[in-house]
Amino acid sequence: MADNAKAFFHAKTEAGKAPEASEPQARGQFSVASQENDAADRGLQTMFEFDPETDSLKWSDQDAAARILGVDAEGVAATREAFSACIKGAEDEARAAAFVGERPSYSCEYQLKRTDSEGHWVEERGGWIGSGASRRLISVIRSIENRKRREEQLSWLAVNDELTGHLNRTHLRKVLETSLAGMIAENRSGAYLLAGIDDVGAVNADFGFDAADKVIAEVGARLSSVLGPEDRIGRVAGTKFGIIISETDPDQLRQICVRLMNVVRESVIETKGGAVAASICLGAVTLPDQADSSNAAMTRAEAALDAAKRIGKSSWSAFTDKTDAVSMRRRNTHMSDVILTALNERRVRLAFQPIVSDLDETPKKFECLIRMRGEDGQNIPAPEFIPAAERLGLVHLLDRRVLELALNTLAVIPNIHLNVNISMETVKDFVWAEGYIALLRNHQDLARRITVELTETQVIDSIDASIEFVSEIKRLGCCFGIDDFGAGYTSFRNLKAMDIDILKIDGSFVTGVSSSRENQLFVRTLLDLARNFGMQTVAEWVDNEADAMLLKGLGVDFLQGFLIGKPETNPDWLPDGAPNEAPQRADRRQS
Repeated sequence: MADNAKAFFHAKTEAGKAPEASEPQARGQFSVASQENDAADRGLQTMFEFDPETDSLKWSDQDAAARILGVDAEGVAATREAFSACIKGAEDEARAAAFVGERPSYSCEYQLKRTDSEGHWVEERGGWIGSGASRRLISVIRSIENRKRREEQLSWLAVNDELTGHLNRTHLRKVLETSLAGMIAENRSGAYLLAGIDDVGAVNADFGFDAADKVIAEVGARLSSVLGPEDRIGRVAGTKFGIIISETDPDQLRQICVRLMNVVRESVIETKGGAVAASICLGAVTLPDQADSSNAAMTRAEAALDAAKRIGKSSWSAFTDKTDAVSMRRRNTHMSDVILTALNERRVRLAFQPIVSDLDETPKKFECLIRMRGEDGQNIPAPEFIPAAERLGLVHLLDRRVLELALNTLAVIPNIHLNVNISMETVKDFVWAEGYIALLRNHQDLARRITVELTETQVIDSIDASIEFVSEIKRLGCCFGIDDFGAGYTSFRNLKAMDIDILKIDGSFVTGVSSSRENQLFVRTLLDLARNFGMQTVAEWVDNEADAMLLKGLGVDFLQGFLIGKPETNPDWLPDGAPNEAPQRADRRQS
């Protein structure tokens, strides 16, 4: 799902304590602003000449000096003493030595005292010229305020999560290690909690990625609002927050978990797409009794969170000695039964998302996205069963079933083209790959209307198997596409070797492209690459008209995303969904 555009919080905050959540900004805005600020820094500079005989300064541009010093033109320092008084803190030693003639040149950075700010960073470089009575110190002053501000932002981002303002996973782990050491040394007990937001995937599907980002940021802010002054919070995954409770006992731990769950669900979260009722599940580990390292704490909290999710929404679970092993074993057993039963009972379906070349075009091309209904009739999110299927060796069955449903659909609906995804596990397995190809060979009349997609990162992992597989399906008339292109590092040689027909540009570079110069440059580069290799391009995650118009102007061949249409299992052109059984073929009846 989207790791969409995120807001940077400019306010300086205590580590792990986020400022008030704001709306996500356009992806790439930080980079564009940095370029503009660099230009502003370069444009704000001046030069002065220092006469040691009269202790006077003569400025080359009085107005520029006034802007740097934050004073009126008449108030610009005219003596060395007056200028030195404008420097915040102690004067640089090299600069002071140069002014009294003890150094031939110098370079330094410092802050100026200004009435309109806490301080303004400048860079000063100077050197002596001439001799005798004509000897002068010539120095250049340049504003570096924007550069310093950007460095502060980058330092902040190295510690904090961009969307929420909380600690990032890496730094939270460091804080957790320090907290554990303190608990052990002081013989006190604390806890590590893992909070997972319920059903963010549904928010993405129903309201869009911006709404999901707003929910994540607001949940983080609400959790932070009820923590103690010594507690810490960090975003450890897309929809998960790690929380360090500095001091607690088992009875207090329950109260803390209940308080955290209640603060999240006490009121709806307003987004541009509508109001969202959020909730969380919590996994809890007591420290240091149940975990004496950050890795153990995080791993066991994850297992406890899994146990809480099995109870239901807005639940919590404390880790026990049996939680970890039992959690994984039960999860694997349960999901294996779910997948196999769904396949046997024909509850694996296809959702069709349209792909068009123009906004006013009637879709004739669709991507087939796998869907699975549970026994209760509710849809099971793909992130819940696809990783489990790969882990359990069942993904081959799902790949085969998706292809069967796609072929059944093509057999009853003429003049459409379908894109199907295949896992690298199937491509690498000779037996399953041959079975997949054999199914296409038996329906070669339909194979010409199929594009088989692999993600770029998968291709990189097994390039030789990918090349062989692509060669076989293209001999049968299929097209081949690389999905999420731009997320990996496929070489030009590999692109040429695989004879790719379609490049699908990774959605993270498409979202907000109309307002991101950085993404526009990246998309242009990918389009030039595709044209040079004779490939067509698809832009994914297109969710607004401004992005769509820009992408078409840049030369993208096809558009896909919520603006074009959401995935539907029962679209108007196929009201009963993909046929579970293949229609009887005339050529087989005659034979």
